[in-house]
Amino acid sequence: MYKAEAKSKFERAPILWMHEAIGYLGLDRLGLARPDKAMYRLINKGALHPTKIAGHFAFDKKELDMVAANGDQKRSRGRPRKYHSA
Repeated sequence: MYKAEAKSKFERAPILWMHEAIGYLGLDRLGLARPDKAMYRLINKGALHPTKIAGHFAFDKKELDMVAANGDQKRSRGRPRKYHSA
């Protein structure tokens, strides 16, 4: 009984390590030779903001859900659009 109460008090934080995040986003099923490079690309673009714990990347599950649903929203290519006022 005591162990069940202790579990509810100290729940695991919703974080995923690099290899878990790759599987969660489905990058390992795309046939990429290096799915970790795709993760680093998302980090460099600013779509993901990992935390380093003991020298390893840890990703927030909510942030991974947003990337899975919306894709990469932080594109920095090209010129900004000029809006013409009518």
